[in-house]
Amino acid sequence: MLIGVDCGCLGVKDERLKVGVFRLVEDLLVTLGKLDKKNTYYLYSFYPIDKSLLKFFGSRMKNIVVRPTRGWLKIWLPLRISRDNTDVFLGFGQSIPRYLSFEKKPYTISFFYDLAFEKFPKMYNDDLSKLKRNSREAAAKSDVILTISESSKKDISKIYGVKKLKIMVSYPGLHKDFKQSGKKYKNKNPYFLFVGSLKKGKNVPNIIKGFLLFLEKTGKDFDLIIVGGDKWFDEQIEKNNSNIKFLGNSSDEKIRSLYEGAVAFVSPSFYEGFGFPMLEAMALGCPVISSNISSIPEVVGDAGILVNPNNYKEIGNALIEVSGNSRKRKSMIKKGLERSKQFSNIKFGKDVLSIINSYE
Repeated sequence: MLIGVDCGCLGVKDERLKVGVFRLVEDLLVTLGKLDKKNTYYLYSFYPIDKSLLKFFGSRMKNIVVRPTRGWLKIWLPLRISRDNTDVFLGFGQSIPRYLSFEKKPYTISFFYDLAFEKFPKMYNDDLSKLKRNSREAAAKSDVILTISESSKKDISKIYGVKKLKIMVSYPGLHKDFKQSGKKYKNKNPYFLFVGSLKKGKNVPNIIKGFLLFLEKTGKDFDLIIVGGDKWFDEQIEKNNSNIKFLGNSSDEKIRSLYEGAVAFVSPSFYEGFGFPMLEAMALGCPVISSNISSIPEVVGDAGILVNPNNYKEIGNALIEVSGNSRKRKSMIKKGLERSKQFSNIKFGKDVLSIINSYE
């Protein structure tokens, strides 16, 4: 069969966007390239996918650049899919093309990551209406929806009225580069760590409030290191404390060393479709403090401390607990390492391939 894939996310040039969905799609295509020995994949993008990335996908995957970018999803991509007589289409962008007069409509599998924009619309910019429109249309017209948590499945079913039988859940795994190396980041003071984009949903202002409470209550000389792109910067984030360090975008190697050297990773997001940084932290032996809502309990389980993201005092007290109780911290590290092993890219790839082959 010929599998058409929306790989627009892999053609981005902005390094701040090469996280999250970019990483998930990259890892999935690498895995499918190893598992699938019979199907051919056309990777449609509006900018060429970097050759250094393509080489890992295998010989059955070919990048097809579709132009122009204006009207890409509505006009040019559907025309190309029709021309190629595609059997199956994978919609990685939480959207699908608006199919025109196809003689044969492809079997369509859309990937949904979260519906944070539906639940917290005030945290989003002018793209909100586009996100809603594309996601609602994909939910209605896809043959199968694959999502990455039971929490997201419930939201899709409830908000969009999709029958649960149409929604499949499979957990992705950890990127291959995130393995313990023993190389810890060197910082003058012990530190807590946040890794993620600096958008409103990540709740960085409350992390900072919780950290300042920690400093006030303990009198300890700790730092809070914040790593992540500012593509959608939360203007409520304050940068006027010498114990708070913003490192911006960082390499995987540096982020690994930061996880391995941190006293704890703290990310009490308001909403997560999955929560890759939590998984990364656990796999690298870093205790996790996160939220008790959305998909996060599915990922972290009993390996971390889960708090109310709206209560900065709970965040601060969790920092106090994990930094002041060595027995608790060791237990969290052990549980986190074991829990991280439950998430596998091979399992995720097999689930996706099974859905693809179900069309035959």
